[in-house]
Amino acid sequence: MTHLLQPITLGSIPLRNRITMGSMTRNRCVEDNKPTAETVRHYAERARDGVGLIIAEGTFISYNGSEWPYAPVMFEEDHAEAWKKVTGAVHREGGKIFFQPWHPGRIQNENMPMLKQTGYPVYAPSRIKAAGGKYRSLEDRPGHTENITVPEDPGFIVEQYRDSVRLAKEAGFDGIELLCQGGYLLHNFLTSHSNKRTDRYGGTVQNRCRFPLEVLDAIISVWGSRAVGIKICPSDDYNDTAVPFTELSETYDHLVRQLMVRDLGFVNISRRGCDGTELPCGYDPVKHFGPLVKYPGSKTLLMVNHEYTVAEAESLITRGEIDVVTFARPFIYNPDLISRIKTGVPFAVNDRGGFVNYGPFARPEENYNDWPRAT
Repeated sequence: MTHLLQPITLGSIPLRNRITMGSMTRNRCVEDNKPTAETVRHYAERARDGVGLIIAEGTFISYNGSEWPYAPVMFEEDHAEAWKKVTGAVHREGGKIFFQPWHPGRIQNENMPMLKQTGYPVYAPSRIKAAGGKYRSLEDRPGHTENITVPEDPGFIVEQYRDSVRLAKEAGFDGIELLCQGGYLLHNFLTSHSNKRTDRYGGTVQNRCRFPLEVLDAIISVWGSRAVGIKICPSDDYNDTAVPFTELSETYDHLVRQLMVRDLGFVNISRRGCDGTELPCGYDPVKHFGPLVKYPGSKTLLMVNHEYTVAEAESLITRGEIDVVTFARPFIYNPDLISRIKTGVPFAVNDRGGFVNYGPFARPEENYNDWPRAT
């Protein structure tokens, strides 16, 4: 695996290899939604094994009522202080770690504890309830809320993003990956399925892309463009987001071209398929939009994700089609994933059941820091 394990520079940040540990919600921040000692241990162990880059789990920029009551938050100084323990541990192991700011948009329920205690609204571009959802900790396990507040001017949310990434800088993170998929707030604005506005934030492709780009520009104002990347999934249908292929093509053609104008450090494209709408046979959004990112002279790295094999990633890097690959859940079950790639040892698979991906459990380390190494 000579190419996959070669070092690469992201912006001005040297990475040990071309492998990224992707962001994963783990629902483990049981102490006031701040990282715990087990969080520190989890990230440090993956850094010690030699992963090139870690993208920390999605972290809320404001009060929220998501399905994950123990996801982390970053909007006060004490949150940054807690995250310093994580970034410091990763850096001591020679690793790099990026922060992923997260606003869930309409994928919330106002009866979740944080929102119920604060009375903070659920914001989305339009008053359209998302289908699905199952809030297991609430009585009768309701779905996503229909009690949505539509901000006339979403500029205050742009400032929440700016404040959160400023705190991330104080916390010692090396850069930012902006989450712009999954049916969450930025994605809500992108798709006509959840955005029916008739003002400057809705209607045309340019208008629907406006708010995500304003958020991105705010982040760049804090970090500079080369330490910033964005994660997109053009064919996404998660959390009730599927759109016709024509809209998909028009929206992401415009969005990706606007991203490239900004000279980002990377663009991370998911190839996850879409079950909710028809796509061309064999459609791969990485092949569709990747050439807009990776071309002769481009300084922006093309990162890809979603169920790539080691052999496939090695081949794509060797052929010059991608720069960096993301593995996510394999890092849950393989604290020694990089060592396994180096030695040719197969990845361990999850033999404990799907419930193990999300905590919490009675023992803080259970299904988190108790996965065995190959040797």
